[in-house]
Amino acid sequence: MRAKQIIRSHPGMSSRSRWFSEHCDPTGFQAHATAANLTCSFGGEYHRHVAKISGAILALSLAFLPAVRTLLCAQISEAEFEDRIAAELSSGRLQDAIADARRAAAQYPRSSAIQQMLGAGLFKNGQKDEARVAFRRAIELDPKIPDNYYDLALLELSDNRLRDAAPLLEKYLTLRPDNAQAHLLLGRAEHNLNETIPAIAQFKKALELAPDLPLAHYHLGFACQSQGDLKAALEEFKKEIEITPTFYDSYWLAGDIELDEGDLDGAAELFRRALALRSGGFEAHYGLARVLMAQKKWAEAEADLQKAVAIQPNNIEAHYALARTYAARGKKDDAAREFKIVADLHARQRSSGPGIAGQQH
Repeated sequence: MRAKQIIRSHPGMSSRSRWFSEHCDPTGFQAHATAANLTCSFGGEYHRHVAKISGAILALSLAFLPAVRTLLCAQISEAEFEDRIAAELSSGRLQDAIADARRAAAQYPRSSAIQQMLGAGLFKNGQKDEARVAFRRAIELDPKIPDNYYDLALLELSDNRLRDAAPLLEKYLTLRPDNAQAHLLLGRAEHNLNETIPAIAQFKKALELAPDLPLAHYHLGFACQSQGDLKAALEEFKKEIEITPTFYDSYWLAGDIELDEGDLDGAAELFRRALALRSGGFEAHYGLARVLMAQKKWAEAEADLQKAVAIQPNNIEAHYALARTYAARGKKDDAAREFKIVADLHARQRSSGPGIAGQQH
């Protein structure tokens, strides 16, 4: 009866949670297991043999118990893994982060967060194919997490896989529509895919959410310029200059528009400000030279054009402008040499096939 009472006093022994807790806290488990020796109280030779065998099995089990308990208690939780991997990623310990993420993925194969962190580590380490697999697995495990789509989109953009990136950003924005940067990235992808009207809508949405978002005005201006709306483009480039005054491209693009519209002084100022940021900028040297040629300041124009052709020696337009400048200054031999270079470059382009002229800049 005593044995039955002891068994009744542990009705939860079949429970997995009870079994786990007893292994992590062996005192209660060992006390309960020792009570099995009461089997011999039933009496008889058979029961004594059973008691001996049971005792041997029990002793063997107890011998292995510390190792089992250590294994179970040392198991790292998913949250602990996430904290550890995040710390390793932020400190640049990519190999450690990847190794821990792989261990965590093996232990928690249904965790979308772990797959995302594995993908992040692999992406940062340049292992893009494996990172792509991890990010896709993260989406498969939990399609409601917005950042999984965003991370995979960034990977695709880094490989210029715009048609793969665009739908990922669209999906992300259905889940998190208030991310201005995502609207900007989607607009850039669409514009490069020649979908300019949708791109403009995305740029405007990005600026609606974040009016001072860096490069948003620049990309909107570039898109407007491609549509022939130069007034709007110039306005956007100048706004970008105010927000991001260290960004070179906004200056020379705005300078080109000012030059085409006849504002020579405004254009010259923009080109010079661009050169203050990038002294080796072809576009700014060539643009400033065009302004100086329009002002008939031939000597100054010659200096900028010489710098321009040194930067881009195969640029036909710059060589032609330099040839004209030499001619205007009475340098006939220099002019003839430059005109010969222009002719040679044209002949080389014709023999190389169509489409090269558009790649001069």
